[in-house]
Amino acid sequence: MIYINNILKIFILQCILLTFPLFLKSQIDTIHLKEVEVKELYSNSPNINKHQIDSFRLMHSVSANTGEILRFESGLNVKTFGDGSLTTVSFRGTDASHTKVDWNGMQINSAMNGQIDFSLIPALPYNNLNLFYGANSLITSSGAFGGQVSFNSPNFNKLSPFIEIKQEVGSFGLYNSYLGVSIGKKYLKSITQLSYHKSNNDFKYFNNAVLPTQEMTQQSADFKRINIFQDLIYKKNKNEFSLHYWQANAERQIPQIMTNVFSSQHIEKQGDKSSRISGTWNYQRKCFDLTLSEGVSVSELYYNLEHYSGTNLVTYINSKSNEKSYFSSVSTNFCVTNNVHLNSSIKYDFRNVNIYEQKSEVGYNVKNNVIDAMVNLDFNKGNWYNVTLLSRFVKNQNFEPAIIPSVFFKLLPMHDIVIKTSLSHNTNFPNLNALYYIPGGNIYLKPENAWQSDLSVKYQKINNETELEFFYNNVTNWILWQPTQFGYWSPNNVRNVISKGLQIKTMCNLKVNKFIFNLHGAYTFNIAKAKDKEFVSEQLPYLPIHDGTASLRIRYLNYEFCFDELIYGTRLTSNYGSYSHLLEPLWLTNLSIMSFVKIIKSKLSVEFKLNNLFNTNYQLILWRPMPMRNASIVLSFKI
Repeated sequence: MIYINNILKIFILQCILLTFPLFLKSQIDTIHLKEVEVKELYSNSPNINKHQIDSFRLMHSVSANTGEILRFESGLNVKTFGDGSLTTVSFRGTDASHTKVDWNGMQINSAMNGQIDFSLIPALPYNNLNLFYGANSLITSSGAFGGQVSFNSPNFNKLSPFIEIKQEVGSFGLYNSYLGVSIGKKYLKSITQLSYHKSNNDFKYFNNAVLPTQEMTQQSADFKRINIFQDLIYKKNKNEFSLHYWQANAERQIPQIMTNVFSSQHIEKQGDKSSRISGTWNYQRKCFDLTLSEGVSVSELYYNLEHYSGTNLVTYINSKSNEKSYFSSVSTNFCVTNNVHLNSSIKYDFRNVNIYEQKSEVGYNVKNNVIDAMVNLDFNKGNWYNVTLLSRFVKNQNFEPAIIPSVFFKLLPMHDIVIKTSLSHNTNFPNLNALYYIPGGNIYLKPENAWQSDLSVKYQKINNETELEFFYNNVTNWILWQPTQFGYWSPNNVRNVISKGLQIKTMCNLKVNKFIFNLHGAYTFNIAKAKDKEFVSEQLPYLPIHDGTASLRIRYLNYEFCFDELIYGTRLTSNYGSYSHLLEPLWLTNLSIMSFVKIIKSKLSVEFKLNNLFNTNYQLILWRPMPMRNASIVLSFKI
């Protein structure tokens, strides 16, 4: 505890030191930005609290997957087995299956486990990435107890012709490439983006799971990932048509855990393939908006495990999973009066999952249909008071219909202060693995239910912004997988989980002579405990009570310097604290330096990245080592 307190004191002190330039009023100059047209996807619901991911991180990402980008957002718990390995994201003490993810309006969570692997999603520089915390996610879908992550293709009005090439090489055989091509003018535009990511992932680490502690090299952990995105957008008068395509392929080896490195032979592989296509028609008039969307997704996952003891094969798994989905939606926005807006939508989602394990010859083939309808009314009282009433009706073919009400308030007591609060109910239906997996599936599971509330206060000026947000989630019928007397695990509705806390985010931009400073800071305090029958757990596994991030960017002429810090408090690794191995507090520092030069209409840049500056030996998941100090160089050319 003393160590945690010292970390927090140093972190707070550093944030204070970084804000000293705020007091140099005699040297501050206003930063004027070029005027741009912004198309706000949810502008018809001003009370919804949406957070847009910092575009700087996306523009400078080459090797990063989306999970790495989200590590710097407050209230998010990113769990990863390492670079290229499984990465999940959960909001505010909820489960990864309570995080819903959509791509251009089409939900892409796996119907099998309800989750998504963020390591398979590249962080592309020209896409839009938005977060909806807690009840705010109900504007897009139900079931997101923690929140919603939305990926959207580039906006038509922001696209201009360009060709961009990025190449990165780095430690442990890291090799990444990016190609972006945008063409078209006036009515028709096209953007193509290709991302390739490869690494041997053979870094050194100190293995403290064996005695004596030894320096080892991670083996059998290589991976490669390729993604192709194609967006075609036609816009004329009041109509906009768009077509989006996403092809993804990934192959990876999964290394042994640190406690099992001396076993004679271990082969574990996984492959992922997916193809997604969606189309949208949007029609806009002064007081009416109509959107029609359809999408199709086909994905395949294979998993192979061979574990030997000496020359004897003791574990063998060879499974293949196929998932097909179809999505269709209609949404309308209508101005009843100048102060009252009526918004509605209806979505249909079809899933077909086929799982088969070769050795045991078991699996399941299931189809599922879900209808999700939404209606909400926005009442605007001048410029200082807004109310939104929202209700969803969700029918999953395996369960009774769920009615999900919510209410949102927005107050503007002063021109630079915004207060938002919400209260909602939410329902999440069991995933197909929980219902039908062999062995262990439980067809008698009940839907999970939650009451959610939050309150945020934001102070904003032209170049400064600070937000304080309180949140509370009460989840009942939480589904938990538990061991059975028959030797396998089975899910049951056994938990009541209460998660509560606060988030603080601050941002400051300022200019001092030829220097431009950009400061971002965030801190999250989150207590989440579960009650299983008569037993009350300690903090949920892998969820720190305290965590924070800080980023400082400095630009001088044709040079940019970026300094990032990630801080996590102590984390438990099991549901029962007295039997849990602790992961110690963690402080990671990354830095990058970039230089660029403009040649006529082109831009050439060189960037040097140094991650884990202080060479910290750490784990984010128990007995899964993470890289120590490593570096890379990025070359970029844009015309």
